[in-house]
Amino acid sequence: MLFAPNGSGKTPVIRGLASALGFQNKFRTDILEKCKAVVLIAESEGKPLTIRRVLGATNNEFYATIDFDGEETEHHSEGSFSIALFMLLGLKPPRLVSNKGEEAQPYISTLLPVFYLIQGYGYSAAYKSPNAFIEDQFAEMVRFSFGLNPKHSYEVKKNLIEEKAALEAQTRKIVGAQRVLEYQSRGVDDSDAHQAALQRMADDLTAQIDALRTSVDAKGTASSALTEMLRQKDVQIRAKQLELFDLKNRVAGIEVIRAEIDGEVKTLGLNEEARRVFTSFQEICRVPNCGLFLGSTESYGKNLLYLKDQIKDLERNSMRAEVRAEQLQERLEELRVERKTLADNLDSPSASEVDQLVTAVQAMTKQLVDVQSDLGRIAALKTEKSKLFDLERERDRIQDRIDGLTNTGRADNDFKKLRMTLRELTVKWMRTLVTQNVSTNVDIDLNLRFTFGGETIETIGSGGTSSTTIRLVLAIHAALFEAYLSNKSRPFRFLILDTPKQEELHTADLAQYLTELEKMCEANDAQLVFSSTEYDHPTGQNDKRWLPAYKGPDKPMYLGKHGDLLAVEEPPPPADKTQP
Repeated sequence: MLFAPNGSGKTPVIRGLASALGFQNKFRTDILEKCKAVVLIAESEGKPLTIRRVLGATNNEFYATIDFDGEETEHHSEGSFSIALFMLLGLKPPRLVSNKGEEAQPYISTLLPVFYLIQGYGYSAAYKSPNAFIEDQFAEMVRFSFGLNPKHSYEVKKNLIEEKAALEAQTRKIVGAQRVLEYQSRGVDDSDAHQAALQRMADDLTAQIDALRTSVDAKGTASSALTEMLRQKDVQIRAKQLELFDLKNRVAGIEVIRAEIDGEVKTLGLNEEARRVFTSFQEICRVPNCGLFLGSTESYGKNLLYLKDQIKDLERNSMRAEVRAEQLQERLEELRVERKTLADNLDSPSASEVDQLVTAVQAMTKQLVDVQSDLGRIAALKTEKSKLFDLERERDRIQDRIDGLTNTGRADNDFKKLRMTLRELTVKWMRTLVTQNVSTNVDIDLNLRFTFGGETIETIGSGGTSSTTIRLVLAIHAALFEAYLSNKSRPFRFLILDTPKQEELHTADLAQYLTELEKMCEANDAQLVFSSTEYDHPTGQNDKRWLPAYKGPDKPMYLGKHGDLLAVEEPPPPADKTQP
């Protein structure tokens, strides 16, 4: 406890303590001119820790050394110092997101305000930092200090960007594969039954060709084969003719439907013209834009758009049917030529045994090649379908990863439990401080914004109730500190209260608050640093009263020259610590 009148130098000492921990300097010129450095001697996990922060000519300079268990490191920036101190304390600083969406890291100046209430502005809100550059900084610092996952992880954001880019690239691949599949599937029946039938046909043709080659009665076998092939050609020609006939009927039907739709479009146009004529009659619509035919106008636009979309679909279907019809016509011509060749060879009296055999083998071989080509197209089509399936499955996996990254924090049970604990402890400490005129219906959102019956601290403070604001801030920090101390391994086991405005707090309320904090610290191996101007809190055997020890112009001072050092005796502790 630091206890002395105003102007004794309590604040420079407290700020020196924070400065040695890496906090930003806020010293007046006389301190910078007359003080060379701040040295903090501490202990972490039973090992000695000495931090020496050099005070430069301005508050903007940074140079500090950290000596931990005989190992010393130098630091020329707050960032380097903060990372070293965090790592020394067993904390791994997360990669966070700044207010500008860039990568950011926690500094001591962003974390320490959770454990350090700065004189003045530190008592005006639940969290006040000189550097507010991290998105949702208060929540992120509490998460960091409690060992919870960050709310806005830069790694998650970076991964999210990469995954979204991968999703876009995968979608482009799928679109390309769909186009290839659509092109290859034209006129191809890739059903298992058709593929099996083609395979049987290929096997049969292969067997027939082999039979022709080894047959003793070559002429009879060739004649029989040509007759069977001629019959198959007739079947194929009839099938293609029926398919062509159906396609032509479909195209004709499409043209009829399109003509009907064109008629509907014209009817819609006539109706719209009639509406315009009606609206021009003053007897029907006396004021401009009277809205009498507003529904008709909206339905006209929707119906016209719908009909035009139908026409586009019909045009696409018609074009596909016409292309298929051309293919069928070409195939019919080929089949007819092949049939004629077979028939001529079979009926020709001049055709020799060898000629018929050669013709039969050639026809079967061509048919076998066609069947194998169809089988190849089916295999290629199935391969493309398999590729498309794999691409779509990978897209689903990417989407799942994006969903997982996007949902970070929504099912954060540990943070939810912490908020519930803080809610209960805040109410407890509000009662300890006898906080009146404020609802104990405390709510804490995901950004760690405290509301009391729907009112924020800023709203309560704007009504001129600064005493209530200070009580709420003290209650929140005591709640945070109590929840933090519940884990024995957490390193920041201190709370610094730099001279709250005691004229705005009842002495008995402040005494009760500090007494309960003392009990909590004693039970959890923690420290409370408190500076006071008016209230002299009793100190016990494990406490330390730090009084001004240097001669000043009109009162003792905390800082001075060696020649001005006074002999200050520690007063004995009072018998009863519960009363001021």
